[in-house]
Amino acid sequence: MIFQVDKNILLTALQRVSHAVITSKKANSLRHVAIIFHRFIFYANCNKLTIKASNLDVFMSDCVDIDNQEAKKKAFAVEARPFMRVIKTLEQQKLKIEILDYQIIVSHSMGSFAFPIMDVSEFEEQPKPQIKQESAHSLKIEAPGLRSILNRCSFAVATDEFRPAMNGVCIRFTKESTEFVASDGHRLIKIKKRPMLECEEQIEVIIPRQVVSILQAITPKTGFADMVFNEYVVQTNTDEEIPAPACLISIDDMRILFRPINARYPNYNSVIPNEFNYEFSANRVSLIKSFERLAEFANNAQPVSLTLEKDLLKLGASESNLMRANEIIPCKYGGSFFRIGFKILYLLDILKNLTAPNVSFRMLDTMRACIITPKPQPDNNEEITMLIMPMLLND
Repeated sequence: MIFQVDKNILLTALQRVSHAVITSKKANSLRHVAIIFHRFIFYANCNKLTIKASNLDVFMSDCVDIDNQEAKKKAFAVEARPFMRVIKTLEQQKLKIEILDYQIIVSHSMGSFAFPIMDVSEFEEQPKPQIKQESAHSLKIEAPGLRSILNRCSFAVATDEFRPAMNGVCIRFTKESTEFVASDGHRLIKIKKRPMLECEEQIEVIIPRQVVSILQAITPKTGFADMVFNEYVVQTNTDEEIPAPACLISIDDMRILFRPINARYPNYNSVIPNEFNYEFSANRVSLIKSFERLAEFANNAQPVSLTLEKDLLKLGASESNLMRANEIIPCKYGGSFFRIGFKILYLLDILKNLTAPNVSFRMLDTMRACIITPKPQPDNNEEITMLIMPMLLND
């Protein structure tokens, strides 16, 4: 079988699908990993070349157009990383690809190279997540909007083996709104948007950290993403078989099939206070620059201190008696004297994932969560709430 394909189009598809190729780190952590998971799976069918890959958790595929004049069909697998690296070094051109019984030969303007191929039956035999169509939920999301939300949420996703539900971004659908939430227990972000899915009862799906990273890397700046998923259902004592949750995200010709985190996300609204004794607002960029300087004087164990006086915010950090820094920033505050401490790197993460010119801090006391919101809120039907837990000050 012989066909031609544009080098840049092929490389783009390979780079997208490569996110699902198993990494050496994960392969080493498992007792046995079939070599098929180190490979790209190709299906040449008439004038379409479908490329697939999987790392056992995520199944990805993408399609490219090819010039297959004989309209033959062929399925084969090629070792992923070296094949993609060689394709990447080539100049833009049409590549001639010949598929033999045990070998793929790629001819280009300066010569050719060959790789061994293997059968794809082992890949086809692997169990994949199954969408139960009769109970599946579906929605369409603007691709740039999805990418923007995931970019802002990813910093707060947990890596906690004891609380697996928090190791992803939760999308919770209600009749009134859709909420995107991520939290690691120390900080939280909630992005509330207008309803995206018509539902009478609460529905949620938790996208794992790995899939969040993939979507951040490959979601385009235009177009739409289609999502179809089965939600997590609590197992009952009945004999009725309840399928494991599954989710399929489609963007143009690309498909990402994966298992959402099979757990119920914690009740995050219960930790967001709605009563406050202290509130101030300040310029976001000024705060970032000050905290970046103070970060050189605060280690992970020592918090940065925020002291509030009338229309003044005093910041302080010290690693020792000989290494300390203090700064003063104007702010809007009319309350009484108040002092609180935070982990400075967590504050920077929150402020850098906001875009408004000013931010508002609201606190009840020095022991409970502080709410940080952009001022003003975005005008694209979004409401953003950030939360950070305080640290005890030593003095």
